[in-house]
Order: sequence, then structure tokens, then C-alpha cells
Amino acid sequence: MDAKARLAALILVAAAIQAQSPPHPERWEALQARGARIAAIRIVVQPVFDLSDPKQDTWIGRLGNTLHLDTRSQVIRRELLFREGDTVDAPRIHETERILRAFRFIKDAEITPEIAPDGSVIAVVEARDAWTLKVSAGYTQSGGHHSWGFGLSDQNLLGTGKTLSFRREVDPDRSSNGLTYKDPQVFGSRWTFQANYQSLSDGFARSFALAHPFFALETPWSFDASASTVVSRLLVYDHDTQIFEVPSKLDSGAVGFALRVGGGESEAWRVGLRAEASDARYGVLIQDADPGPLSAPILQPRRLRGPSFTVEWLQDGFRAFKNLEGMDTPEDYNLGWSGQGALGVYTRAWGSTETAPYFRTSLAKGWAPTEQTLLLATSYASARRGPSGVENGLVGGTLTAYAWGFPHQVLAGYLSVDATHRPDPENLLYLGGFEGLRGYTDHVHPGDRRWLASLEERILTDWRWLGILRVGFVVYADAGAIRRLDGQGWSRTYADVGGGLRFGDLKSSLGRVVYLTMAYPLVKEPGQDKWQIVVGNVVRF
Repeated sequence: MDAKARLAALILVAAAIQAQSPPHPERWEALQARGARIAAIRIVVQPVFDLSDPKQDTWIGRLGNTLHLDTRSQVIRRELLFREGDTVDAPRIHETERILRAFRFIKDAEITPEIAPDGSVIAVVEARDAWTLKVSAGYTQSGGHHSWGFGLSDQNLLGTGKTLSFRREVDPDRSSNGLTYKDPQVFGSRWTFQANYQSLSDGFARSFALAHPFFALETPWSFDASASTVVSRLLVYDHDTQIFEVPSKLDSGAVGFALRVGGGESEAWRVGLRAEASDARYGVLIQDADPGPLSAPILQPRRLRGPSFTVEWLQDGFRAFKNLEGMDTPEDYNLGWSGQGALGVYTRAWGSTETAPYFRTSLAKGWAPTEQTLLLATSYASARRGPSGVENGLVGGTLTAYAWGFPHQVLAGYLSVDATHRPDPENLLYLGGFEGLRGYTDHVHPGDRRWLASLEERILTDWRWLGILRVGFVVYADAGAIRRLDGQGWSRTYADVGGGLRFGDLKSSLGRVVYLTMAYPLVKEPGQDKWQIVVGNVVRF
């Protein structure tokens, strides 16, 4: 057989194989275009460990699946934005995927169409469970300070999606024992509830929140009510030394209602009314160390009550990415605009100690200039105007950038800028290890202007230990400065470099990453350690 005959035979064989192969499934967009309807919905809850993967088909994987209670199918069904008999709406289906992935008990979710022999469309909702029953022990060292915690929690109690957790934590400021309960589907509804109680070494904290949120773009209304009380010590630091402390009690509460008033299929405009109340009371100020030129905080009791008008704007530009902040987990980022604002007044007629107009606003936008880059920007501002002028003013913004040129490499950058004006004592700005300067101690200086920048090169490996833990490497550099409250002007520009390991938790829905690195300060303070060991989940981008 000559070459031409052999080529013709190969073409015929390929055509026969293609004719016998099932056609490529239609995308939801194509089904929407031809007006298809969803005849049935099938819920498939996948176990935590995929035993079809030889690397996960181990004694740990089999034991994990045996011990884990799968999410109940009705929990998944209640979150769907479509029903049997609905005309296919591709954006609504993709929005449902994002809603499901946002739950901590869901590792991943995908909805695919299946064409039955009679031509009807079946929506197959596949959800991969995350491991949620955790006995956790954590340790973090950053900025020369040690923090540790121990906890027992289940974020999918008996497969219902509810959370019950206990946590013991010890950090440089205080120790605490906390109990938390969360219910994302109160009595099988769209209402959510959360309650928290913490016993602190210097007081206690308690809170609750009941809400019917804007769970989807087309949700017509929302309601929320919340209240909290925190009794503790207010601490003021400088040069990583506790300078002042004062007993404080902070009470707050709010109730709000909002309506969707427009926006079409790809965005939403929402307006509402809200009532807020907050009290702040302080005890006797205690000086723990020589303050030098640092002034004592102004401890003016506050009682604020008043209504506000709210507005919200959201564009649907969501896209899913992987291996940016987490590992092996879809991360949904909005490439559209989103913004919120509130304009109100604290009034004596409602029981305030002063008449004070106030506002809050925030704006966010994402961009993907190329297939290998992602930019995320946020801005925010808030203030109230009291009898003596602007109080508790804050304005700032962040810029986060990701770029990847290879499958297992990500260059990540972060920049934040903040400025305050006569902040309430509990809202002071600080610069140090906790804020992102990993080569330095916490609370280097308090101030009213601050900038911080970080750059990381992240390398992922293909080594996944028993399908539970993925290993990567990182090198980084941080820099920042603050305008000091002691009247000494801007601090020096502090900078550090470091590197080490990143470990990704592959079975949690968030793909949580833990760092084990060493950071070297390039600009040293007197008594500054030569190296800082950084352990824990200390990076926020």
C-alpha cells in the first residue's frame, strides 16, 4: 500500500471513530440561544477524596471519606437560582456555581448540561465536598511575637451546611475562648444567622447577626439586623512597647432594609434605609511605659444614633482563577465595578450625644489586561462631622496584581495606602509585622498616614502529599512607612526580604496557605533582631 492509500485509510478510520463518538456537549450559552428548557436537575455530591485518583486512593483518603458526612442534596438544591421547567439562563447558572463555591463546606462546584435521548436538558450539579470536621492547632510567629490557637469545629454539621466551632487563642494582646454558630439556611430558607461569644482574658465579646442578604444579582430585597458588645482593654503601642491601656466597652447595633431598583441582567442597583447605634465608654487611663513625645489618646465617650440612606451598585464580571491566593481551588474575582455608599446623620433626636452627619463609601474594580495578568483595585472613605470638625476620618485604597508566565509560577504584588483624621482610639493605624512588614516586630509605630507594599514570587510544585498538602516556594520583599503620632514626622522607609516554603491545604474550600519563611530587615531599629521567623497564614493577597 503506497503512502496516499495509507493516508486515505487513516482518514476513513478517524472519520468512523468520530462518527461513533458522542458529540461535544453544548455549552449553556448555546442552549440559551436556542431557547432550551431545563427538564430535570440532578444533584451529585462528590466525597472529599477522589478515590479514582491513585494519589488520593490511600488509607487516609478511604478513612476520610468514611468519617465525613456528605453535604445533603437539599442543602445544594436550596441555593440553586433555577428550577425544573425554567428556560436556560447561562449567567444565572454560572452565578449559582459561584454561590456554591463561596461556602466553606464546598471545595468546588460545576453545573453541566446533559442532553437526554429525547433531547431534553438535564442540569447536573456536581459539588465536591471540603473537609470540614477539624481539630486544629495553629502557631504563628510574625514580627517577633508568638500566637497560637487550638480549636474544634465542623463547618458542615451533619451535612447541613451549619457551623459549630470552639476556639482557644493566645496572642500578644490577650487570650480568648470562643464559641461560634453559623446557619446559612435558617429553617431551610434564604435567611442566615450567626452568633458568637468570646471569653477574653480582659473581658468578653458577643455578637449576633440575622439577615436575608442579596444572595444573587436579581434578589429583589434584603434585610439585616445585628448587635455586638466588646468589653476589653484598649491598648496603645509604640516601638513594639505597650505604652497606654484603658478599659473600654463598645456596643453597636444596626438594622437595615434595601430594594433592588434596576440594573438589568448584568448589574444591579440597590437602595435602602438603615438605622445605626453605637456607644463607646472608657475607664481610667493607665500608663505602662514612658510615652516620650507620644500623646495619650483622647478618650471621649460617644453615644451615636441615627438613620442613613444606602446605595449599592454591582456589575457581574466574575471570572474564576486558580493558584493565585490559594492552591488548587477556584477563586472568583469580579472584573466589573462594585460600589457601596451610605449617607446619614447621628441626631440628638434619636439619643445621640451630638449631631453629626456621616458617610461611608467603597469602590472596587478588577481588570484582566491579558490572559496572564489580573489587577484588583479597591478604594474606601468614611468620616463623621461633629461639633469640632471632621472625626474618625479614613481614606485609602489597595492595588493587588497577579502575573503568571508559566503554569506553576505566579508573581504577586500588593500596595495599600491609608490616611486618618482624628480617628477614634480603637481605630489607630500601625506599621509592623502584623500589617505586612514581615521582617519587623508588630506595632513599630502608630500614625495617621501609612503606605505598605509587598512583592512575591511564588513557585508551585507538583508534589501533593496524599492529596492533602501541596508544597511551594516563595521569595518576597516588603516595604512601608508611617507618619508618626508623636510629632516626629514620617518614619524611615522600612524594608525586608525573605523566602521559604508555602503549604496549601488542598481539602479545605479556601485552599488555605501557610508560610514557613525567614525575613531579613534591611533597615534596622535599635535592638532589632537580625532575622524574623514567619510561620502561619500571614499574607492577605
